[in-house]
Amino acid sequence: MKLIFLLFILCIPFSYGQETKSQNLVQFNHDIRLNVIIPSNFGANFLAESYDSKVGIGTNFSFLRINNFKLGAGYDFISYIATDITRTGNIKGAQFHTAYGDIAYEIKITENLNLEPYIGYGGAKLKFKSDGRDFGNQDGNNFRIGFNTDYKLGKRFSGFVGVCYLQSKLNINTSPEFVSFYDNTKMFQLNIGLKIH
Repeated sequence: MKLIFLLFILCIPFSYGQETKSQNLVQFNHDIRLNVIIPSNFGANFLAESYDSKVGIGTNFSFLRINNFKLGAGYDFISYIATDITRTGNIKGAQFHTAYGDIAYEIKITENLNLEPYIGYGGAKLKFKSDGRDFGNQDGNNFRIGFNTDYKLGKRFSGFVGVCYLQSKLNINTSPEFVSFYDNTKMFQLNIGLKIH
């Protein structure tokens, strides 16, 4: 009888641990997005008025989930070609790098269709290049807001299309009258890609 009672007492923590594990609020998440970026710069700033963008690439990894909220991190790369030599001088191109963290919320529309709005913040770096030579860079930070629409293609894969508004504030050392033209970028991004879940 004492042995049965002792086994019962020893099993309580294990049974309790199993019960609470299934109700764990924070869970590991493993959604990975790979996408192409079609950027559209706008506004009174040097990137919109002095450069043409190429198709970029991006990736995002959501690693934590709290109910329908997902915490993630991502990286975008977009290349530019100079179009106005009166503003760019000898610089023929630029590369725009952004690394960021974001919070997304998953909304299930149907069995195969999800909507996922998100908001994010991170760092930005604009590198200037010409004929294989570096011509310095501008650092700063960026804010993004947007959404992705996921359509399930299989057990582990979804295709997605999304729209993102991205605004960056960049450090610049120039005459005061030129600061507002060179210290910011604004763009809309059309993102098309594959989500692995």
